[in-house]
Amino acid sequence: FLDMGGTIDTHTYDRRAGVRATADIRLLLSRCGVTVRSDDEELYDRVNEGLSAYRRWRESSWIELPPEKVWREFVLKTCPISPDQLSEVAEDLAYTVDTRYYQRRMRPEVPRVLESLKGMGLKLGIISNIQSRGQVPSDLRRYGIEKFFDPVVLSCEYGRRKPDPGIFLFAARRAGTSAGRCAHVGDRISRDIQGAKQAGFALEIGRASCRERV
Repeated sequence: FLDMGGTIDTHTYDRRAGVRATADIRLLLSRCGVTVRSDDEELYDRVNEGLSAYRRWRESSWIELPPEKVWREFVLKTCPISPDQLSEVAEDLAYTVDTRYYQRRMRPEVPRVLESLKGMGLKLGIISNIQSRGQVPSDLRRYGIEKFFDPVVLSCEYGRRKPDPGIFLFAARRAGTSAGRCAHVGDRISRDIQGAKQAGFALEIGRASCRERV
């Protein structure tokens, strides 16, 4: 298994692109009857502050909330929003942030490495902490490497995040094998390496050491 963000690709924070994307966030919110009385710069800062608060909470709980709860309880917590009001647009909100607040690029060596791993007869999958269900699949298609990975396990679908060992064990079951026959490659010791080790994966590899070995 490989991690996505920081391992397969890199991402950079782009405030100007994020502010432009915030106009679309405003339109999405208006579709479900939520009006935010602030300009795009102010709304952008509000979204970031709310998502930062959520990130702090999830780092201690290892829980990945569905997007509608994230936006209702963290981003728009001062707005009177009913439990189901955001359900129609929640995934679009998460996808907009994950794909347009950040600029993502595949590491150039990835296709060659994947071909080499496939040539060794290894089955490949992904375990990714992400809020949007669509971001990882769409970027795998954009990079032209979707064919290499099955299964693709996302925290937003499983409901728990790395380093929770449960998501690693779930991924192994999806792959039809045991944890002891799995390896995980990631860029974060606290999430990728420790989580895989606690799940009983046979091998946990940081991205730098993986590059050296390949």
